[in-house]
Amino acid sequence: MTRSGRLAMLSGAGLLLCAAAPPLAFTTPNDSFSPAADEYRMLWQAEGPRIVAAIEAVAGLPFPDEPIEVIVRDGPPMTSYDGRTIRLRAGTSPTYRRATLVHELGHRLVLTLPRRDGLDDHRLLYLFLYDVWTDLYGQPFADRMVAIERRIPGGYDYDAAWIWALAMTREQRQARLASLRTRLAYDPAAMRP
Repeated sequence: MTRSGRLAMLSGAGLLLCAAAPPLAFTTPNDSFSPAADEYRMLWQAEGPRIVAAIEAVAGLPFPDEPIEVIVRDGPPMTSYDGRTIRLRAGTSPTYRRATLVHELGHRLVLTLPRRDGLDDHRLLYLFLYDVWTDLYGQPFADRMVAIERRIPGGYDYDAAWIWALAMTREQRQARLASLRTRLAYDPAAMRP
């Protein structure tokens, strides 16, 4: 399917699935972050159904219905281990806000996948994140965000995880996800949280 065909399908699916988007509540630790929280809130209102439709379509999994608290503050973005809280950085560009929101929502969905075969949270996420970014915003956007993520400092080797994921074609990543979804169907105990 062509990129424009995927985008048309996602846009139509997004309109049909507006109610499927998990409810997000944007909060801040103090009023200084309110303008950034408002920008994230507007992004979610404008693109949330489309983002959720794209993630669900590529990952092949539905979002859980539970609400998610999104805390906008300074500090690195992250999703809590139970998926109920996402932390987003206030001081970023609109482009990076889109990428980060999609990334962290992807982490929420990854929590439903089994941890097997040496796959950690980011390798699981990277089985679909690049394709979601590409479907939503185009390949140049996805390539730029991968280049940024590869340079994230800290204890985790983001570069190695991206090299691993992008060594596969989209079809190979989809086959790997299908295998994980099959395991999930047969082994609900493999699911987190």
